[in-house]
Amino acid sequence: MVSVKFIHLTLLSAALATAIPLTETSCSVESILDSALEALGGESVLNDLQGVTYHSPNTYRSRSLMQSYEMTRADTAIAISGHQNISFSFKSDELQQRIDRQFVPSDYWIWSSPTLSPFNFSLVVQSGDDGFACYVNGNNQIWLPSDLASGYTDFHDSHLELTVIFDPSTNLPYIVRTFEDHPIHGASTFDLYLTDYKTVEGLKFPHQIQSVYNSTSRNLDAVLEDFTIEKTTVNPKFPSGFFDGIPEDESMFPKAAPHKVEGFSHARITEFSSNMLWSGLKNTTAEDLNSTQPIPGLPSVHWLILEGDDVGVKQMIIEFETEVIVCDAAPQHSLSVIQWIADNLNKPITHLWPTHHHRDHSGGAKDFVEVGAKLIVPEMAVQYWSSIPNATFVTFNDTHPYVHSDENTQAWFMWEPQGFHASDLSYSFVTTKCPSNDSPVAVFEADVWQAGVSPALSDQAQMRQWLDQVMNDGLTKDAIVLPTHGQVTPLLELINITGYPYPQLSTLDWRTGAAKCDS
Repeated sequence: MVSVKFIHLTLLSAALATAIPLTETSCSVESILDSALEALGGESVLNDLQGVTYHSPNTYRSRSLMQSYEMTRADTAIAISGHQNISFSFKSDELQQRIDRQFVPSDYWIWSSPTLSPFNFSLVVQSGDDGFACYVNGNNQIWLPSDLASGYTDFHDSHLELTVIFDPSTNLPYIVRTFEDHPIHGASTFDLYLTDYKTVEGLKFPHQIQSVYNSTSRNLDAVLEDFTIEKTTVNPKFPSGFFDGIPEDESMFPKAAPHKVEGFSHARITEFSSNMLWSGLKNTTAEDLNSTQPIPGLPSVHWLILEGDDVGVKQMIIEFETEVIVCDAAPQHSLSVIQWIADNLNKPITHLWPTHHHRDHSGGAKDFVEVGAKLIVPEMAVQYWSSIPNATFVTFNDTHPYVHSDENTQAWFMWEPQGFHASDLSYSFVTTKCPSNDSPVAVFEADVWQAGVSPALSDQAQMRQWLDQVMNDGLTKDAIVLPTHGQVTPLLELINITGYPYPQLSTLDWRTGAAKCDS
């Protein structure tokens, strides 16, 4: 979250943030800042400001773009209700900030938190060479117990990488902007909108806040966060230690000063963190990955374990005689997957099939395109993926699946309109080139069923909807499911969990016999 604190730092320290008025003007940066200082209440009043707390006792909401249903809409709720206080101390030369936030997550997140316990955390941030970001109470990770203080987390000090846009009619700060190179959306802006200014003890403070994400390459204007400030306390008396971190030996992660890590963009970290999914940098190598060939009779199917825990990320690699198709593109693992294929299969990656647009499944797509992979996507999703430089596509739709085969293996890629979980969600079916009734079948799916773990981590309605789809496609109940989150598990287990009345189908019933060879 771009903090209101940066506004104060920019103005109070006269930092050389870029000032861009909304209309053409010949004014200098200095004159714009002078006008803004006067509009806020005057430099003398600002000099007396030692701290502030913004109280939002009734309205805090947030939404997800990376976990959305539609590809360019933030239509999945993160926090459906909540409240917070945001405090700043200006007594030192470094940023000191504390967010005390409580919120209720939406039911979308039951896959990792079946009880949907409310979040209640306190995050302290301090900039500088000895700076840190630390959860001193609670945490912001969907899979952790809500009362566990997770401790130190990743933090990037923006310094001069902010643009302040002023309202020319009032001279007040209107937008605080960061520029991002998003792995999918391309050149983007992340804006903090500041409106509804009110005077408190001689100073003007914004009371309506929105975080808005925009992409210059597509029609994307998504509100990710909004809250209403109902009370502003000027120069509060903060308790001793209010902005301190916790002892390092009590933290899940090491304390570290703010810095950038090559290959990990601010856009990626912010996106995962705001979606309660950031658990630190993972610098995996090809040697760290484990693999199996779990389907007897289908040696072309490789199960690549990127994260070993039950719902950690896995991928399916389909090996053909002269090439490889990679299924999904987890952003923190894409380079190690590419290297693993080079080391172990020694074949070119000609295609990447991202199951859907959610970032934990698609964020590494650019890396695969850079090594020459075409993207296998539903035709309705081509525009979404087109912002990746040099991307080329193989497309399919609900009536014409994409089929990729050689003398030993055939792989089908399936999508249906108005599906579940994500508008572009697809799955794959893999079997032998000329199957018989009982030939092995592998199915790779994402987020539908956390196979092999507690059924409480999956949505019964979603699982049954997927069974509707695969039954209509003629999938045999003897198929083996390879999930991106979970364990390799027979489809029959899902049928039993849901009590679904599934018919007796063989491998040759797939798409009314479309998988079998002509006599």
